Amino acid sequence: MIEITGLPADPMKFAFLAVLIGFGLVAAAKVYGLVFMRWKTPFRVGEAMNVRRAEVTDWDGKEGYVCAGGEQWRAKSNDQLSPGDQVTIAAVDGLMLRVKKKSV
Repeated sequence: MIEITGLPADPMKFAFLAVLIGFGLVAAAKVYGLVFMRWKTPFRVGEAMNVRRAEVTDWDGKEGYVCAGGEQWRAKSNDQLSPGDQVTIAAVDGLMLRVKKKSV
């Protein structure tokens, strides 16, 4: 049998050491992801979204859905809207957009 210097000769001790090192590597990767990767993709909701225009995708009466920033948002408006209309975002109220029909 080949013996490597510095490693335990007992197979159980070697297995325990290997599992311990594996868990340590996984924990280090997890901490790295939590600490350093968090700032690379911040969530942009509300005013931080920085989108001023949207397109109506589904509308019924005074509320419906618009596509803003590549995502579907619930929206309300006092204007008569229909799917395909271009709108301007007037305000953000939590996860609800207040929109106005885009003036030509």
